[in-house]
Amino acid sequence: MKKETNKLEKLMNALPQLQCKKCTYDDCESYAQAILYSNESINKCEPGANQTKNVLKKLIDGDTNFGELSIENYQIAHINYDDCIGCTICIKACPVDAIIGARKKQHYIINDRCNGCELCIEQCPVDCMEMVYNDAQLSWIWPSAKSDDSKVRYYRKLTRIEQDKNTKTALNQEEKIKEYLKLAVEREGERRKFLDRQ
Repeated sequence: MKKETNKLEKLMNALPQLQCKKCTYDDCESYAQAILYSNESINKCEPGANQTKNVLKKLIDGDTNFGELSIENYQIAHINYDDCIGCTICIKACPVDAIIGARKKQHYIINDRCNGCELCIEQCPVDCMEMVYNDAQLSWIWPSAKSDDSKVRYYRKLTRIEQDKNTKTALNQEEKIKEYLKLAVEREGERRKFLDRQ
């Protein structure tokens, strides 16, 4: 079990941690698990392309040594502010909380958090977003502190969404109980009125 966990971790490190879903999986971890447990193809990471494919092959063959991988001068999302309607769809789509804003208010990209996954671009209903080269002309490097931070932000967002869902479920349950009690009291009141009339 420990050996498989270690292998999964190595496969994860070979993936860029963009959580872009271009491999058709929900995230990099799901893809790594599919490679390890379901013999999934190793050429599905579009951003990592051949470099990732080659490293994944080495890992599967038992060679665990590999250096840094990179996307040169990676692109990040940009919002054309005059066209933004403040719909918050891009905020929900962003896997790493790199977009801030409120409903019907201007949205902004936090450039150094954006990993270039492009998920927000296809979700924008008014096409006010585009991909642009990052100002510092940095490369997206993995494994690295930046790709690790991207992964941490992704899982933090998933945890927050799950907690919000649980809170809403609890509140809904509480409302249902209150409604049930209210109806029960009303029924009991009607029953007593009926008995009093007898």
